Amino acid sequence: MSKSSLSVFFSYSHKDENLRDELAEHLATLNRNGEISVWHDRKIAAGSDWVKAIDDNLKTADVILLLISSSFLASDYCSKIELNQAIARHNSGESRVIPIILRPCDWQSSQFGKLQALPKDAKPITKWDDKDEAFYDVVKGVRLAIDQIIKSQVTYVEPVKTISSMRATNIETVNERLKLEYPININPVKLRSAKGIDYRELEKLLKAKEWRSADKLTGKLMCQVTKREEEGWLDIKHIETFPFDDLRTIDQLWVYHSNSKFGFSILKKLWLECGGEIGKYDYEVWKKFAAKTGWYHPQKDNWRTYTEFMNDTKNTQKALPASLPLAWGWEGVIFGNFNSLFSCRDL
Repeated sequence: MSKSSLSVFFSYSHKDENLRDELAEHLATLNRNGEISVWHDRKIAAGSDWVKAIDDNLKTADVILLLISSSFLASDYCSKIELNQAIARHNSGESRVIPIILRPCDWQSSQFGKLQALPKDAKPITKWDDKDEAFYDVVKGVRLAIDQIIKSQVTYVEPVKTISSMRATNIETVNERLKLEYPININPVKLRSAKGIDYRELEKLLKAKEWRSADKLTGKLMCQVTKREEEGWLDIKHIETFPFDDLRTIDQLWVYHSNSKFGFSILKKLWLECGGEIGKYDYEVWKKFAAKTGWYHPQKDNWRTYTEFMNDTKNTQKALPASLPLAWGWEGVIFGNFNSLFSCRDL
């Protein structure tokens, strides 16, 4: 099942920054494949409220990695403020907390002491003969946890009847009866916003499969978030600073209501599959990517305008996978804007 990436929060002491960087390198494949998006406090922009940034990202994290050492335990901020909130989210089922033992220390008697720790047998990473082997063991554990989280979000109920027992006059009737007899229970998207934006209308349009109207509203809402209603589109600066909560809400609404067909994270995944690199301009890859979305005709070497694309009923009703949302119109979208969007940690 494809879905929007899970957010991973690093809780660590700055004295262990080198070990954190090594772990991030080993998690790079999960990050590049769009399965996770990693966040830590070194990603806070200059001049930002760092306390709020940490709190905002911790409150919305799907996975919280505790990088344990004597320095972590000695830090009041790590072992009290961050840890207390992490354990509370773990106990409520909102997040999965995973302790990763970096260095030998007295961690077993702490409030996370009963949680299954990594790497294997909770052997501190610095005590392994081969640190790469230790980090690889950690990655395997993190990947397993991610798979479990994803599976827990979708529950299939055994059918009470067989398809052969149905007597339907058309495919629409069959589809409606399948919805009743093969129910799927998926956790609803939480409509979070750091700017007080109401996403209920967007949710309504996407639920009704009104893709064109939803695309227009997505662009409007993104401009409201960044206070660029007058401009009517986002520049690279405002894309790179787009709030975590709002980007994740918009993306998950599109992914959820399109059954993983549309969404910014789906676009990002396609870009990577086409050979694209985050933050790097490659016009040939960009054309390959655009051809797969239907924005570009490679045989005619012709770029379709936003109006042409959205006026085509076939494309708006039966659009190619990963072709939406365009958000603020093709005329207002350039490669740099989309690639900046793909660079956002929250996708």
